[in-house]
Amino acid sequence: MDNFKDFKNEALIVTNASDGNTPHIVQDIGPDGALRTKPLAQAKPSDSFLRIDRNESVLGTFFSNMNRQYDRPSDFRFYHLPVEMLSTAKDLVEIFKFPKENEQLLSSYAIDIRQPAQEQSITGDTPQQTTRWGVDEVDWQQLARMGVTPESLSETGMQRLLNGHESAVLDIRISFEGIDFETPACIRLVESAGGKPVLNVECCKRYPELDRPYMGTELSPEVKENLSKSNNAGCVVKLELAERVREPCLLSLNPKTNRLHHVPVSEITIPQEVNRVRLSDDQITRLAQGESVLVENMWSEKKQGCYDARLQYNVCKGGFTYDFRGLNRKQAQSETQIRSRELVIPQVLKGVGLTPEVRKKLAAGKTVHIKNMTDNEGNLFSAFVRVNHERAKFDFFKWNPDKSKKQGQSQQAAVRQDGTKPENTVSRNRPVQKTDKKGVSI
Repeated sequence: MDNFKDFKNEALIVTNASDGNTPHIVQDIGPDGALRTKPLAQAKPSDSFLRIDRNESVLGTFFSNMNRQYDRPSDFRFYHLPVEMLSTAKDLVEIFKFPKENEQLLSSYAIDIRQPAQEQSITGDTPQQTTRWGVDEVDWQQLARMGVTPESLSETGMQRLLNGHESAVLDIRISFEGIDFETPACIRLVESAGGKPVLNVECCKRYPELDRPYMGTELSPEVKENLSKSNNAGCVVKLELAERVREPCLLSLNPKTNRLHHVPVSEITIPQEVNRVRLSDDQITRLAQGESVLVENMWSEKKQGCYDARLQYNVCKGGFTYDFRGLNRKQAQSETQIRSRELVIPQVLKGVGLTPEVRKKLAAGKTVHIKNMTDNEGNLFSAFVRVNHERAKFDFFKWNPDKSKKQGQSQQAAVRQDGTKPENTVSRNRPVQKTDKKGVSI
C-alpha cells in the first residue's frame, strides 16, 4: 500500500479481540508472515521496532495475505502511532483496550486493511476530489531532474502536492557547483506572484538546532522544551525580523525536516468558530498566543458525533493541530476540573514532609528547592521541584529552571525524576524523561 510511506516515523500497533484487545507494538514481520511483537506498555521510543514508512512493501503483502488466510480478520485492529507518543505508552493501553468507547479518539490512528490504499490518508480524512492546481501546471521537468516523478509519488502524495501541502520526506538529487549528491528533503508547491505554482524545497537537518540563536533570539529553556514535545513554542517569541526591530511571533518546528518556521502574530487570524463550536474571547486570545487550548463538543461530520481536542496553532501547517491525548469522552473532564486535580499537593514528597508554605508555593506553580529526598534506590538527593500541570506529576531539576542561564549552562545534567543522575547529560535543564539514555541528542 503506497500510502504507508506517508506515515513518517510511526510505529504499527495491533490488537486482537480474542485476548481483550491488549495492544502490542510490531517489532518485525518474519519470512513466514508471523508478527513479532511486544506489549505496548513496555515500549519506549528508543526501542527497535518496525517503522511503517520504511516497510511499505512488506506491510502491503502482509495485509493482503492476512485477508486471504484469516477467517475473521476483523478480530484484529491495526493502528499507526507517532514514535514520540511511545513515551506515554502505559497511559495508552486502556484506550486501545476499549475501541468502541474510544472510537472518536482511535479513528485518527486506525488503519483499515480492507480499504484500497488510495482511500487512506495520514489524517484519516477522505482525499479531496478537486485540487488547488492541476497536474499539467506542475513543472515535472524540474522535478525529474531531482529524481521525482508522478509514478514515484503515491496517490495520496500526489493529492497533497497538488493541494499545496508538504510531501513526505523524499530523496532528491541536487547539483551544486558541478557536484551531484542526494539529500532527504520535503517539497511543496507555493503560489507565485503571478498565481502559478512554484516548487519549494526544504532539506532535512539531522537534528533540530534549538541551542543556536534563531532570528537573533536565544530560545528559552521553556520554548525549547515545548518545541521538543509538541513542535510548537507554546508562547509568543520576539524575533528580529528586521535590523534592530523585534516583532512578536509564533514559532513551530517541522518534525520532518527539523527546521524552525515562524509567523508574526499580526498575520495570524483565529476563526470565531471551529467545527460548530464558537470560541470564547479567552480561547481566541490564548490560541493567538500559541497556547494549547481545550475545545469541547466539536462536531465530526464524518463520524456524526461530538469530540474534544486540544487545539494549538502550528506555523508549519498554517492552522491548528489537534491533540487527543488524555481526552476520553466517556470520562470527560472540563479544563477547570483537570486543573483542580493537578493542584492536589501531598503532605509528604519522597520521604520529606512539606510545610504549608511549601505546598502553597507548589500549588501556585512556583519552583521550590527540597533537600534530603529519597529516590527509588534509597539514596538521598536534593532537587528543585515544580508541578507539571499537564501530566499531573512533579518535575525534578538539578538547576533552578526559573532562572535564565547561559547557553553553556543549559547543557548541565538534570536530576532524574526518581532522583538518580543520568549516565550522560542532556542538552538543557529539563525534566529527564524515561527515554533519556546515553548518547541522546535534542
